[in-house]
Amino acid sequence: MPMPSIRHRSVPGAAVRRAVLLSVAVSVSGALLLTGCTGEDLGPADGAEDSEVTGPVGTRRIVDARGRSVEVPLSPRRVVTLSRSTLDAALALGVEPYGTAVFSADGDRTPPYLADRAVPARVVAEEGRVRIERLAALEPDLILVDESTRAVDDLAALHAVAPTVVTSTSGYGWKNAFTATAEALNMASAAQQVLSRYGTELAETARVVEPELAGTGRSVGVVRWADGRLARTADGDHVRTTLESLGLHRAPGSGAAGDWVFFGVRGAGRGEAVKTYAAARTRPGLAPLSEADEEHRVAVVDGSAWEGPAGPIAAWTVLGDVRAAVAPSA
Repeated sequence: MPMPSIRHRSVPGAAVRRAVLLSVAVSVSGALLLTGCTGEDLGPADGAEDSEVTGPVGTRRIVDARGRSVEVPLSPRRVVTLSRSTLDAALALGVEPYGTAVFSADGDRTPPYLADRAVPARVVAEEGRVRIERLAALEPDLILVDESTRAVDDLAALHAVAPTVVTSTSGYGWKNAFTATAEALNMASAAQQVLSRYGTELAETARVVEPELAGTGRSVGVVRWADGRLARTADGDHVRTTLESLGLHRAPGSGAAGDWVFFGVRGAGRGEAVKTYAAARTRPGLAPLSEADEEHRVAVVDGSAWEGPAGPIAAWTVLGDVRAAVAPSA
């Protein structure tokens, strides 16, 4: 039976790397569902090309985040990502996964902030529960996972299918997780260029927003609408480090009283969040949010990019959202 193909975009030139990152500062307003599998049919995913993929040639040995020595392909072609951060990292490097996982926090689909660059891929895990038979049927040559998902508890079973690399453990930090993912993909040089470009844009954004921070408490509220109520988002490492690098900090409490408030909806892109916010701001008990809105201090964003764990595309998106809110005319 023909297998769904992976598109592997090489990133040898600055133009391609620039395209990977510069477009993510704009919030995505829709979501591309990753094609799931409700039965045993493992033919091509909707929209995937019906062609065979040449397997990897040659291997090398690396040490993963858990200190495990893993022999991986020199040039992996059938890559499976089992977490949000490994999906983000792979896409930032131009690698489109052959198989992936979905989570209820993202509406059981591709995180909206990644939807415009993800192609249909076989869903082989839901909420960290890996369908080993489905995974094996894809015949992957590399599996990427981290400790943010319970799929990591199935390492022995995963490794029996294909070389499996744990890219990060608790407290690893998104940049370290990204470079570890790149190492597994044999793309360390490309990763450094991605991080360099992010650093350049971070420095420019810091320069632009600094004059706007004078006289403020430099606080940022990061909230989301989930299950019919307002809640603080998870303090993802990419959010924390980006805010700190800009001289900002998370507002206490619900976050609705921050100098700037970023409002997102769980599992939804910005387009849906705009509609939800219009109704949510009038709810009883949300006076601080309504007051902030009247003072033009609320920015409606794709909340999935502000959740953790994530990678460079999410960090770049957060950076762009902050710049647009704090210094909109810059």
